[in-house]
Amino acid sequence: MRIIKLSAAILAIGLFLMACNSDQPQQTATVEQYPNDPALTQAAPDQNDYWAKDNLDLQRVGNLLERSNSPEEFEAYLNENDGINNLDLNGDGYADYLSVDEYQDRDDNQRGLSIFSRFGPDLIQEIAKVVFFRDDFNSPGARVLLSGNEQIYGDNNHYETNWADRSIGLVTTLFGNRDQYYRSPYYYDNYPDDYDVYQIVETPVYRGRIERLYAAPLFVYTTAPTFISKVKIKSPHNGKWMDKVHAKLAKPTKEQTEFKKNNPDKPQSVKVEKADKAAKKDDSAKPDKQSKEDRKVETEKGNPSKPDKAEKPGKPDKGGSGKGKGKP
Repeated sequence: MRIIKLSAAILAIGLFLMACNSDQPQQTATVEQYPNDPALTQAAPDQNDYWAKDNLDLQRVGNLLERSNSPEEFEAYLNENDGINNLDLNGDGYADYLSVDEYQDRDDNQRGLSIFSRFGPDLIQEIAKVVFFRDDFNSPGARVLLSGNEQIYGDNNHYETNWADRSIGLVTTLFGNRDQYYRSPYYYDNYPDDYDVYQIVETPVYRGRIERLYAAPLFVYTTAPTFISKVKIKSPHNGKWMDKVHAKLAKPTKEQTEFKKNNPDKPQSVKVEKADKAAKKDDSAKPDKQSKEDRKVETEKGNPSKPDKAEKPGKPDKGGSGKGKGKP
């Protein structure tokens, strides 16, 4: 009888404790408890602490050069969703489209590519330059120098590698016997059909992503490139920059500094959908949309053995629009 009473008492106590626990509110993990847990935090970059130089890893751009067979393919790799590009200069919260133009200026031993963002037909910010140099024109490859724009990356920000004895698809194309030079027809709000507009993420999230994708960079950082003194060709966008940059820059111009000071807050995020373009009233300034097969457009005729003249940088715009800017 005592055993039965004891068992009943234990059972009653157990039911009481279960009832108490069921009345307690459920506790869930919060950002305050685990501030570094990426599953609990949203990647919403603060533009006031967003450095442009930390959101396009030039060293790992070299990996894309190695896998590309043409300037057009290189441009496509640069703009892959959740890839190497997390650059947002206009502060709209979405990655800027990176365009690529082939140098028209060239000689037997030198070729070049310009990486830039264009926010209108004449509103350009050059981001980096890639020069391919052959000591011997008959070499299978070339030495490569990738240089960051000084406004974005600061002075003497270079990466290089030696592919002189390697057959690289892009190098073979650039030094091949042809008379068409690639110039990208695409820019902000005028994208290829297969391009997806995507949001940028916080820089630490970007760094983790890019280091996972390209754990072994192919280029080496240097402040004194081995053959830079031999480079004579000039980028078609040499000295072009725009005033209205919301991201923090390593070496901004006076106009860029003043704009950032007068516009400390980023603009409201507005995603530009491809479908919206049909509703726009004035499309006269935009080039016609072309198919992927015909994307080698806006080409210039020329003889690879005789360099064309480089485009001259535009004169500074006193109105502050930044169109076709040259260095002040």
